[in-house]
Amino acid sequence: MTRLASLRARLGLAVLTPLLLTACSSSKPIVQDDNAPPFVFRSLDLRQQDQRGRPAWSLTSPEARYDLRRQVAQAVTPKGVIYRDGQPAYRLQATSGTVLNDGEVVLLEGQIRVEQMGRQPVLIQASRVRWFPSRQRMEIDRQPRASDPQYRLSSQHATFLFDQNLLKLRGKPLMERWSRRFDPFKDPARSDPDAVVQVSEADWNPSTGELQARGPVQANRRVPGRSRSQPLQSLTASALAGNTQHQQLRLLAPVIFLDSVDQARLEARDVRLDLKARTASSRDPFQGRRASLSARGQGFDLLEAQTSVEIPAGCVITLASDVLTAGRCRWNWVTQEVEADGELELRRQEHQQITRGQRLRGRLGTEGSVLVSRPGGRVFSQFQVPNRPGPPRLQRPRPAPEPIRL
Repeated sequence: MTRLASLRARLGLAVLTPLLLTACSSSKPIVQDDNAPPFVFRSLDLRQQDQRGRPAWSLTSPEARYDLRRQVAQAVTPKGVIYRDGQPAYRLQATSGTVLNDGEVVLLEGQIRVEQMGRQPVLIQASRVRWFPSRQRMEIDRQPRASDPQYRLSSQHATFLFDQNLLKLRGKPLMERWSRRFDPFKDPARSDPDAVVQVSEADWNPSTGELQARGPVQANRRVPGRSRSQPLQSLTASALAGNTQHQQLRLLAPVIFLDSVDQARLEARDVRLDLKARTASSRDPFQGRRASLSARGQGFDLLEAQTSVEIPAGCVITLASDVLTAGRCRWNWVTQEVEADGELELRRQEHQQITRGQRLRGRLGTEGSVLVSRPGGRVFSQFQVPNRPGPPRLQRPRPAPEPIRL
């Protein structure tokens, strides 16, 4: 009688009510047959409330088997709801479920879906989950993956803490990103991701999008418009943080970016990425190159949509034999146009030319031309003029010697 009463109180098994009433009204002791088949119920309805009397979780099934001796209930196609502060937060479903120890543990198997309800759609999928309802915890040890409209996160093992709304990914976490948005609940057959990021550990909040990942970070990105046969861009960092909903990420030093197609390399410290605006920025010293151009300075703002990079302080650009030093400069890597402001100096190897001014506009390189100005002042410029050979010197003919006279 004690086990049945405990099961009724903890799980709310309404289907056992007639059995309980019959057992309580009988004065004869119950003799349990260990070989007796388990009870088969037409439906299963498990519910639990929190300490304030609000719904905490529920689990239903159209058919279930209950083993009275082992206190194990096996459910077919179970469905449930997990509440937060009395409001539905997640709905779940699985191919099969096993309720152990009067609801202390629920083992879900098969095609498992945990859907976040609300404004931000998130789908968590797996093939086996151990759910601890009273601890508000899920252990996912087979194929855990979580998808929102633009990201999919996966790993070898994951832990979902409902009270913190935190998904902890462990065992080679992988983050995939698509530029195009999808409906995660429909789970369409997505194309290859635009970017793939590998980290050692990751913590993600499905509701807010907050992300913390420990490195080493290894990312690969396919540039839009490039052929699939061309190499991917690669990026490494020591750690990663940001927000997947805001599409903003922060890469921690040291950050190294490589693009073999454009012969580009960037070495920097902390770098911030705005994936929606397609920008990258830093306020720490950096150095980089692209083909024959190299640059360094105190921070940068890279605008991919405008194919340009701006160095806000301490700019030094070297292209072919030209070296430009300025307080601030901007360079377009497609048109090769350059702008510079502040106390600037342009050194060109040809004629050993040195030009100093306040503003520069033009194109660097042997084929380019620049205009240097100093509003309200003079531009200083010096160069060497090579010596040109002049016409041959005309010498006066010597007079013929007089003939010898005898």
